[in-house]
Amino acid sequence: MSTYYVNTPRIQRFLHAFKSPMAFKQAMELSSSKSILINEDLAPSPPPRRTWTTWSYFAYWWSESWCVSTWAVGSSFIALGATLRDALLVVFFANLLSAVIIVANGRAASRYHIGYPVLARVSFGIYGQYFVIILRSIFGIIWAAINMYFTGRFISICLRCIFPSWVTLHNSIPATQGITIQAFIGYIIAFFATLPFVFVHTSKIMHLFTIKSIIMPLAGLGIVIWATTNTSTVDSGTFQETPPPSAPFLAWGIIAQFDSVIGINSALLVTVPDLARYSKTPNAQVWGQLFALPVAQTICGAFGILATAAVKNTYGTAYWNPYDLLEAILDHSYTSKARAGVFFASAAFAFATLGTSIACNFIPFAADVTSLLPKYINIIRGQILCLIVAFGIVPWKIVASADGFLAFINGYSIFQFPITAIMVVDYFLIRRGNMSIPDMYNLASSGRYYYYHGWNIRAFVAFVAGFALPMPGFIQSFGKSTGNAINRMYLLGWILSLLMGALTYYLGCLIWKVPGEEKHCPFESQVPGDGDEIDLFESASMAALEEEGFTMDHETTQPKGSE
Repeated sequence: MSTYYVNTPRIQRFLHAFKSPMAFKQAMELSSSKSILINEDLAPSPPPRRTWTTWSYFAYWWSESWCVSTWAVGSSFIALGATLRDALLVVFFANLLSAVIIVANGRAASRYHIGYPVLARVSFGIYGQYFVIILRSIFGIIWAAINMYFTGRFISICLRCIFPSWVTLHNSIPATQGITIQAFIGYIIAFFATLPFVFVHTSKIMHLFTIKSIIMPLAGLGIVIWATTNTSTVDSGTFQETPPPSAPFLAWGIIAQFDSVIGINSALLVTVPDLARYSKTPNAQVWGQLFALPVAQTICGAFGILATAAVKNTYGTAYWNPYDLLEAILDHSYTSKARAGVFFASAAFAFATLGTSIACNFIPFAADVTSLLPKYINIIRGQILCLIVAFGIVPWKIVASADGFLAFINGYSIFQFPITAIMVVDYFLIRRGNMSIPDMYNLASSGRYYYYHGWNIRAFVAFVAGFALPMPGFIQSFGKSTGNAINRMYLLGWILSLLMGALTYYLGCLIWKVPGEEKHCPFESQVPGDGDEIDLFESASMAALEEEGFTMDHETTQPKGSE
């Protein structure tokens, strides 16, 4: 990028970019990209962008716990014959384990201020990183589309509350397309509702989750109060339409539910470095994440169970998904009071689903494509690209008819857990928290993370070992029976993937030492200070930070005009 694009106001740069193909190319190029390994969002986050405090992480995880999947998380377990207490205990401890893994996987990012793609270079190699980031980006873009569709469903309910004729609106879309005109209009609105948020950098997006952390618990509580005041009894036994199961059957049901809860969090377990890199202090991500997730998901799960039990006593049907529940309320009672309550609840869930998609899909995808095309894409551009591509995926086709594909994306945690295990073992046990930032951006074969032609073979062997045992059960989930033992290994998928990946990688590193392993150094004794990062930062992201109103010298970093 020429100095013209750095020193000229943004509106003038935007207009100038369309004067010629060469001008457009110059406008798209990032001056901060000095090689295929670096630009302003791949370099260590400078102090001005370390904005996430303990409260930011607490609000984020508290808010992310209030979503459609968490609301319905206790359904299958209670239907098997478990009590409300048992279901909530499973939810709590599964989320507590998730929180521990999240904190462990976020440690390196909070200390070195680098995101998932750069950390992947340390564990998987300078070129091996591309495999794991492509794997993550594919699922990110698919789930971004699906969540946009779910957001549109809630928006459609809001419109039904406003316009009585909404449900009778002429549907000109053929039934073969798998979507109604109401849902399609909601999807279009969801696209435009998401648009402003993709222009916000990850270092500034935490305010979205603060708002969500307040709105969603109030909306959930409102639904519970409404549901329980319209029935004389609330008992989770109302879901148990069959005799109590045998102890072995219930025990495997507990394992299946535990795996289900962990699966809900699987994307977050891998994504956390992209958030933890903006931690204001090394421990801000620890306390904010450790307590919010298990407590909030347990409360949200309890609200979902209580509300659904109450509604079943009233209407005779268990509506586990919030949008089905809210639609049912309007079907049975289209009064002004019901419409107002459902409108605000639907709006809250639409906002919550949008926030979940930003955190779990847009941010990870943007970080991944930034690493794939660092000369042209940064976090903001990556989020815009995610929104555009997701819009064209037609997710209602996936949700309506592709049962096998849905089974695949719901079970892909068996591929994510080995990656998480490898990165955690690599940081804590192999390198003892000591990594080399310059080598993360070094393409030379002498670089510490070049390994074998840019690939860490140990990591990929461990990756395969991680998903090998639950893989037959994963195949069985598509409808091909492979036996009861295989199915039970799949129910243990998260723990098998995690433990086998971790153990294989650790043993591989003991047998075949990784370059630069520093066992004699105390834990995290080589973490650089802010002054040590300054040269790398100045070469990669000075222009981007100056556009945001920051200046930097070797003594301090502060907004322009501040003292």
